[in-house]
This record gives sequence, structure tokens and C-alpha cells, in this order.
Amino acid sequence: MLFATTSQADPAVRLQVCLETLGVEEETLEGVPAHLRLPVAVTCYWLRRASPEPTLLKALLMVMVQGELIRQNGKAGGRHYTKHNSEKLPDGVVAHSFNQWQACLKDASQLNLLLCKPLPEPHYAWLYQGRLVHHRQKLLQEWKPEEIVQDDQFRRLYRRLLGAVTQPDPAANRRTGGPEAQLSASMEHLHLNTQDDEE
Repeated sequence: MLFATTSQADPAVRLQVCLETLGVEEETLEGVPAHLRLPVAVTCYWLRRASPEPTLLKALLMVMVQGELIRQNGKAGGRHYTKHNSEKLPDGVVAHSFNQWQACLKDASQLNLLLCKPLPEPHYAWLYQGRLVHHRQKLLQEWKPEEIVQDDQFRRLYRRLLGAVTQPDPAANRRTGGPEAQLSASMEHLHLNTQDDEE
């Protein structure tokens, strides 16, 4: 019944519910490729709430960009880009942060599905590359992302994503309560909007 009601809601309202729950403004995702909008929104949410404070943001974004470029044109680029050592065990702190991010992505993906996919589904295979994220994190101890991947297309997209997830949260003062309270308020708005349409 809920799914049927949700599917009748205006797409813009469903998108608003999803983004409000994650605490992200729609403007934040401008310029972000469609398949990366959900992961980027999740990353914004995760950065504000993760404990301890995440240290693998740049490595995570690098892997997102790699997956998107390969999806678009099969292009990876970079002297260290496709090679990683799978024999070493991941660092515990990095693994913990990555697991937190994956849990946020899983919950957000389920919400997005419940809302009839107001955000395009990402290519999940590239978002669960834990060893690759770990390897990028190791490389970042010695090089900057632009030095690791010497590719203009990579650099442009990487900077775009980094800017999106690190910009100040303009709606922080308008939100009250935790994610559960925000979801409840957003779903109530969705319900009322659907009722108005039926009337």
C-alpha cells in the first residue's frame, strides 16, 4: 500500500524526501553524474555523522571516479590507477570507516528504492571495492590524487565530487533531530502531498 502511494507522488517530492533524509540540498548534486548522485549524497551524510572522523574520503572519491570513467568509456588512466596489492590486509581504521560508509549506502539505497528511485541507481560493483580504496589510501600518504592519476577527465570529475561533499551544509540550521526524525517528517510531507493530489 505504501509503495503504491509513494509511486503516485510527484517525482520532485520523492526526490526531496530522499535528499532531506540524507541532509543534502539538491544544488549540492549539480554537475555530479547521475549514477554518482546517490553515493555522493550518502558521502555527505556519512562525513557529518561518522565516528571516528573519516580519513579515507579522497581514496573513496578516487574509486568512485575510476568506476564512473570506466563505465563511460573504459578509460582508467594513471600510473598507479589499475594496479593494487591484494595480498596485504586492509588497515583496521580504514576498513571500519569504509564499512560505515557501505552501511549508509545500503540504507540509502533501500530508501531510494522505497521512494521508487528518485535518484538513479549507482553501479554498485565499483562502490564495494574495499581493497582498492585501501590501496588508494596508502598511495595518498605519498602522492596527491592528481599525481596518482594523471588524467584531465579524472581531475575534473574528482574535484567536482570533492567540492560537492565538502561544501558547507546550507540547511543545517533548518533541520532538527536525527535521521529518524528527518525521515519521519519527510515521509509525512510525502503522504500529505499524495493526499492533495488525490483530492
